[in-house]
Amino acid sequence: MIGRKTTVSRSLLGLVLLLLLAGLILAACGDATSAPPTATPLPPTPTASPSPTPKPAVKGDLTVWSWGTAAQGLQANVAGFNRKYPDVKVKLETLDRLDLYDKFTTGLTAGGVGLPDVVTLETERLEGITTKFPEGLANLTERAGIYEKDFDPVRWAKSDLKSRVRAMPWDVAPAGLFYRTDLFQRAGIDPASIETWDDFITAGKKIQAAFPGVKMLALDPAKDDVLFRLILGQQGAYYFNKDGKISLSSPAALNAMTIIQKLKAANLVLTVNGSGELAAAKNGLVAAQPSGSWWGGMLSQAAPELSGKWDMMLLPAVTKGGNRASSLGGMTLAISSKTKNIEAAWAFIEYNLATTEGQTTIFKTAGILPAFLPTYTDPAFTASQPYFNNKSIWKTFLNELPQVASPTYNTDNQLGQAASLNALADVFKGSDPQTALVKAAEELKAKTGRDLEIEPTETVKS
Repeated sequence: MIGRKTTVSRSLLGLVLLLLLAGLILAACGDATSAPPTATPLPPTPTASPSPTPKPAVKGDLTVWSWGTAAQGLQANVAGFNRKYPDVKVKLETLDRLDLYDKFTTGLTAGGVGLPDVVTLETERLEGITTKFPEGLANLTERAGIYEKDFDPVRWAKSDLKSRVRAMPWDVAPAGLFYRTDLFQRAGIDPASIETWDDFITAGKKIQAAFPGVKMLALDPAKDDVLFRLILGQQGAYYFNKDGKISLSSPAALNAMTIIQKLKAANLVLTVNGSGELAAAKNGLVAAQPSGSWWGGMLSQAAPELSGKWDMMLLPAVTKGGNRASSLGGMTLAISSKTKNIEAAWAFIEYNLATTEGQTTIFKTAGILPAFLPTYTDPAFTASQPYFNNKSIWKTFLNELPQVASPTYNTDNQLGQAASLNALADVFKGSDPQTALVKAAEELKAKTGRDLEIEPTETVKS
């Protein structure tokens, strides 16, 4: 569940985004699809804080760690950054996401040995890292504080830990269902008919009948519980509730795992390793893929030959008429407290994440939706996308944001994910969802000392 303060903040954000989008559309073509009138006064449109003034004294070498399309977005900004800061030499190292965390944790454990100046970190990892290594990340409060009003309030709150800003929010990461328009059409599937996950399974059976070698989606049950988290998020749930209790044996968790079991039983899941879901999409092995908005940028770069054959819709709901919004991921940029060049490191973060120029370049390069709100005055966010069936998929994602619940992160997130992966593995081996989840919840309780939201003696009802 979301607290009242978070809900209000997210509602205001939704009004702001709707105002921006409506203004852009009306100015461009007088489209009649702008937001309906409301009696609620709209808040003022966020305006960008003044662009940082170049500081001649900022110079030296800078090492940055990132992964995937995030690294590509940062690389695209190096030229613009160097126009403002010509005396800073940026060395961008692209690592596998999980390898980056292993390497970064090893460096923190060694007291900062071998760490970069700037590092990409997912929002859900921040609290665990800053709790285990309280002085591992530089305190950005004084530098970043002036930009708070310009950022998505939910993402900002996740970076502001114990009244200290430990990282700069990067993106908002709403989720959706990407699908192959050509395969759906040939299988006789109307995308609008998919309102629930049961509808999705029904559509998957039609895909199987028309294309025997094609699955409905790809999952890596050994390393990532993407679908489980997405469906939890639709229900306002996560591994832990707002009181810190373990939610793996809750009704929301049972709903999510039962849906996954149904997909597996219907033979609609392609099991892959690591980033294999992208290869599966490129090679025509799947007809759809639920993921975060950033996956659209990854897909269009990995498979340009499929332009026009993909589209996106909101996730199917757990029950008819239920919430179809969720999120997946969300990144930040942080600075190692051991950096010898904090001014250059901060200038790099500021240019990339707190200027419209930097964030727009990243978006146009990598399809990463910014948490920096003034960026949304750019018409690129409402433009039709030739790759995605000439639909304005980014507008769809942005309209979804007010309905996205804010996950409850804490210091045990990684243990929570490990427990959910154990439950997922058991379900893939044939265990029933409730047994697998109760077992995982008890194991997590033993490791963390946290109470369960639903005790094993209670009946879990979907």
